[in-house]
Amino acid sequence: MADIAAMSRVQRRALRMRLDRRSRNALLFCVLPVMIVAKLLVAYLLPPKYFYDNNRILGMANHALGTVAWEGSYRIAANLFEAINIGDLTTMLEWSVCLGIVLTGVVIVMVTRADAPDFIQSLFILASVGLLNIYIFTIGKDVIQFAFFLAVYVVLMLPIRSATLKIVLSAVVLWYESTFFRAYYVLIAALVLLVYAILTFFRARVHRFTGGTVLLVCVTLFATVWLVLLASSVLMPDAYDQVMTLRDSYSTVMDGNADSATFIQNWISGGGLPVFMANYVIDAFRMMIPVELAIRGLQYWPFFAFQLFVTVYLVNLLRQMNKLNDPTVFLALCVFIGYALASFLFEPDFGSWTRHEAATFPVLHLLVLNRYQRIPLTAREREIERMLG
Repeated sequence: MADIAAMSRVQRRALRMRLDRRSRNALLFCVLPVMIVAKLLVAYLLPPKYFYDNNRILGMANHALGTVAWEGSYRIAANLFEAINIGDLTTMLEWSVCLGIVLTGVVIVMVTRADAPDFIQSLFILASVGLLNIYIFTIGKDVIQFAFFLAVYVVLMLPIRSATLKIVLSAVVLWYESTFFRAYYVLIAALVLLVYAILTFFRARVHRFTGGTVLLVCVTLFATVWLVLLASSVLMPDAYDQVMTLRDSYSTVMDGNADSATFIQNWISGGGLPVFMANYVIDAFRMMIPVELAIRGLQYWPFFAFQLFVTVYLVNLLRQMNKLNDPTVFLALCVFIGYALASFLFEPDFGSWTRHEAATFPVLHLLVLNRYQRIPLTAREREIERMLG
């Protein structure tokens, strides 16, 4: 390491740029093979039950005889894909390949604009590319969610100096989605603004973040959700009742169903807001650290590992909140936490949670591909990071 120590600042910066370019190029070189493998899995290996909603929307868009039409977001998605189908696509594989090529290109552009990855970050991005090309980049509702988070990404990357204006515009994008597609996104929009206010408060008053500080932040966020639900019980009783009974309705449909092996069943029985919040907190930790998913079989280990990566990166950023000098990373953190807090209410099973979480990639990758998340693995890498940092 003596040669690095003897370098001037300009030489170190040039070395850093060369190493970063090498890391980014290695990642980009692997993206296309991962996309191809994912599409082969869709075409030849994965069972149709994984694409039940996709095939229903495809049938509705094709006006296929025998396909039972569902209204709401299914109808909106079917109409949208029918309107943009300029290539006369008729099968799910055709949609999967076309959207995969176009949107993987978008992912490549986003990755090239982010900080260069280390080895672990590269693994996470490649895992995300695989999940996206299996579950998201095809005809269905999740690719529409991806498009809205892409719009949020565009807002976060705008050359606007006001962080408050950016977070408000991001919330407006999510609110707009709630007006015609997924109604609960209005809750996500509200939670994004509340999370921004809470984290800004902590950043202004806490100079050193520890594990205890992160725990206090989590407690504050859960308390905020409780206050929101308490207020909605008075201001919007119908919406409140719907949220309170949502898990019970899932249980009626999914509990014991062979195709719902990853259903998130509440651990505490009973009704009322205190019991609901107890289950909410428990379910949040179960979703962020899905040990029970890993013990269900080897086929679930990739999803367990993906979620564990997300959780570790999220906690690591919370632990460094007072050092986050990059406003884009901080705002992306607020957006993702707001999304997660709402998802803990609505997600019925671990499978849909992982799928929907992957669809937030335009924001999620900002939390991962940044200098705060670099984790050198070897002693040499750590020394290089120390001397070049």
